[in-house]
Amino acid sequence: MQKHLINDNGMYKTYLNGAWQTVTTSSPTKDNFITKGIDDLSVLDRSVKTISQPMSDDGTLVSGKVFKSTIDLKKYFDITSIIIK
Repeated sequence: MQKHLINDNGMYKTYLNGAWQTVTTSSPTKDNFITKGIDDLSVLDRSVKTISQPMSDDGTLVSGKVFKSTIDLKKYFDITSIIIK
């Protein structure tokens, strides 16, 4: 079975439980690959996904309401667009 680590600007990372985790900042060891490596790269599926983000009422403007929400950029690694409706 092959294992993979991803090099991101000198940090070797694994993708686990829907988030990127740094394994090492130096050259990875054989043990790093065996214990922390990704054995199924299909988890990195880069298909288009639509996610509904709850927003909270943040007051009023002159002729409308203001809503806000926080996006965790570590959780959503590769955001290419955001549409607000």
